[in-house]
Amino acid sequence: MKTFSFFLLAAALLLSACSSPEARIRNMYAEGDRLEAEAKNKRLAYTFEDFIASDSYRDSRDMWRGAAIEQYDPAHSVVVILLEEQRGRLYINGQIAMDFPVCSGRFGGKETPKGTFRITQKVRDYRSNLYGSYVDAEDNFVKGDAEAGKPGPAGTHFRGASMPYWMRFNGAIGLHVGNVHRDAASHGCVRVPEEACSILFSKLAIGSQVVVE
Repeated sequence: MKTFSFFLLAAALLLSACSSPEARIRNMYAEGDRLEAEAKNKRLAYTFEDFIASDSYRDSRDMWRGAAIEQYDPAHSVVVILLEEQRGRLYINGQIAMDFPVCSGRFGGKETPKGTFRITQKVRDYRSNLYGSYVDAEDNFVKGDAEAGKPGPAGTHFRGASMPYWMRFNGAIGLHVGNVHRDAASHGCVRVPEEACSILFSKLAIGSQVVVE
């Protein structure tokens, strides 16, 4: 009987200790550590090497940014466009700063030419003078897939497509915000998601290098 009472007392003391504020806090932190460890195992790769080694890299719309993104040195900044992967990479002072999805020129005569170029023009709010849509007298959309110089429906006129954060680097070809499909689909320009393109616009200057390969 005494042994049984001893166990009841011990259980009561243990329950009391576990329900004390200190014990509850300890348990809370222990649970937080467990959840943190579990979350780490589910996080996406955070190193550049792991990011590009992912099986979903080619089809992903994800961006990767490294510490070099904090630097500003347009004279030593290079944008590399990888046509096969449909990805772009920004290097600043030789360090990878950002990896992002792009959409280059479609096959059949609209391919984005390979080569090494320099940015020759930057315009925050730019409209194409080649491609766009037909609009009425009040600038209401009437028909898309328009080309400058070609007549549209009666009563319409040509309006160039919006190309925010425009950066010209090869004749009529440039980097700009646009629909980023996971296959080549543009008229030759390199479309970039708005978030990535705004960063490029802020980090690059006239003369910054663009490599298409």
